[in-house]
Amino acid sequence: MAKLDLPQVWSDIKTYRRAYFLTAVASFGGMLFGWDTGLIGGVLTMDAFQHSFNLDKNSSDFANLQGNIVSVLQAGCFFGALASFYVSDTFGRKAALISADVIFIIGSIVQTTCAIGTTSLTQLYVGRVIGGFGVGLISAVVPTYIGENAPKEIRGRCVGCMQLFNVTGICLSFFVNYGINLDIKSPTDSKKWRVPFALQMLPGIFLLVGILFQNESPRWLVEKNRIKDAAKALAYVRGKSVDDSEVIQELDEIVADFNGHEKMPMIAQLKAAFSGKRMIYRSSFVVLLMFWQQWTGTNSVNYYAPQIFKRIGLVGTSSGLFATGVYGIVKIVVTAIGLMAFTEQLGRKWSLIIGSIGQAFAMFYIGVNQAVHPPTGELDGNSVFAIVCVYLFVVFYSFGWGPIPFVLASECSPNHVRSLLMAASLMVQWLFNFIIAKITPLMLDEITYGTFLLFGSLCIVMGIWTVFCVPETKGVRLESIGELFEGNIIRGCIQDTIPSRSRAKQLRNQHRVTDDVDPLYDGMGKKGARVEQIEDV
Repeated sequence: MAKLDLPQVWSDIKTYRRAYFLTAVASFGGMLFGWDTGLIGGVLTMDAFQHSFNLDKNSSDFANLQGNIVSVLQAGCFFGALASFYVSDTFGRKAALISADVIFIIGSIVQTTCAIGTTSLTQLYVGRVIGGFGVGLISAVVPTYIGENAPKEIRGRCVGCMQLFNVTGICLSFFVNYGINLDIKSPTDSKKWRVPFALQMLPGIFLLVGILFQNESPRWLVEKNRIKDAAKALAYVRGKSVDDSEVIQELDEIVADFNGHEKMPMIAQLKAAFSGKRMIYRSSFVVLLMFWQQWTGTNSVNYYAPQIFKRIGLVGTSSGLFATGVYGIVKIVVTAIGLMAFTEQLGRKWSLIIGSIGQAFAMFYIGVNQAVHPPTGELDGNSVFAIVCVYLFVVFYSFGWGPIPFVLASECSPNHVRSLLMAASLMVQWLFNFIIAKITPLMLDEITYGTFLLFGSLCIVMGIWTVFCVPETKGVRLESIGELFEGNIIRGCIQDTIPSRSRAKQLRNQHRVTDDVDPLYDGMGKKGARVEQIEDV
C-alpha cells in the first residue's frame, strides 16, 4: 500500500542529493512548455491582446484563430522533437539541452516584441514556431537525460519531476495572467500580455546557467566509447568514488548492454527498433504512451481553462483566471505528492489505472451535467460540483497520466535506440497536442458537452489498455527492463497488476542476490583496474 513516508523521502534526498539537483536543473526544461501552456489560454481572453492584433472575439472565425495561435507552437515542438534524435545522439544530451534552450529564448524575445507598429499576427506565429522548436527538442531530451543519470531507486521520481516543473510553470503563468489583469487597469495596455511572454524566459535562463555545471549522460558516453568519462559521471551523480563496487557493476551492465550497438547510424537504429516482435512492441509501446496522454483531455483544460470555467457557469474574466490559477495549484500539490508517495511505492501501472478511473468520472460528470443542466450564468449546485470535477480530474491526472508516461517511455526505450524512440514518442505527443489545441475551441462550439464525454470514454479505454499492455518497471535496472517484454507480454502485464506477483519484484530480488557477489575481485586486483579493462575491450 502506498503511503507518504516523509522521513524516507528526506533520507533519499540526502543520499541522492546530486541526482536530485541534476534532476531539478534539467526539469526547468519542463517548466518552459508548462509556462506557455498556461499563459496562452489566459492571454487570448484579454481585451489588451485582442486590441493589439485587432481581433474581434464575437467573430465567427475567432475560435479558429484561437486554435491557430495556440497550436502553431506545437507545430514547432513537433519538428524540435524530430531533431532531438540527431542532435542528442551526435552532440550529447547536455549540448542538446543548451542549444534548445538558446533557441527557446530567441523565440520568446520574438513573441514579446511583436505587434509594435502593426496588428499583423505574422511575427507572433514566427516566434511561437521558433520557441516551439526549442521546447520540442528539450521535451524529448530531458526525460532521456534524467533517466540515464538517475539511480534506479529514484529513477521514476526523478523523471516525473519534469512533469512537476511543467505544472509549476502552468500555475505560475496562470497567476501571472491573473495578477497582471488586476494590476494594470487599462484594458488595452499591451503590457498585460507582453509581461507573461517575457517572464517565460526566466526558467530558460535558470536551465541554461544550471546545466553548464552538470555532467553528461554516462550511457551516451559509453555509446561513444568514452568509458573513463562515463565512470566519472556515474560516480559523481551517485556521490561515490570511481572505484566503488556499485559504480563499476553498473558500468559493467551498461557496457554489456551497448555491446555491438555503439555509434549506430539512424538507419541501423530504425532497423534495430523493428528487429523483431519484442522490439516492435517496445517501440510502439513508448509511442502509444504519449498518444494516450494527450487524449486524456488535459491540454484542453490547460489551454482553454478560462473558457471551460465560463461554460460551466463561472462568469467574469478575473474569476475565470483565478479559478484557473487554483487549478494550477492543485496540479502542483498533487503531482508532488504523487511523486513522493505513488510513483515508487504504488508503482507506474496502478498509478495509471487509478488515474484513468478518476479522470473518466470527472469528464463524464462535466459532460452529462452540461447536457442535462445547461449553464445559466448562475452558480447552482450542479455547476459548483462540475467545477469541483475539473479539479478532481487534475488530481487523478497529476499522479497518473501526467508524469508516468514520461517515466515509462524513458525506462522502456532500449539504451541503443533510446534517443530515437524518445524523439518518436515526443513527436507523437506534440502532434496530438497540436491537434487537440486546434480542435478544442471548435469542439466546445460545435459539440459542446460531447467534448467531455469523448475524453471520458477515451480515459476508460486507456485504463483497459494499461491492464493488458503496460508492465510494472519500478526499481528495475534500465538494462534489465527488456526482460519484462519477453514471453507472453499480455499475460505478464496482467500478472503485474497484482503487486505481490509483479515481475519487477522478482527482478529486484534477483538483483539483490547478484549484488551480494562482488565480481571485482575475481583475480583482477584493484577495483580501479576494472574501468581500464572495460575500456580496453
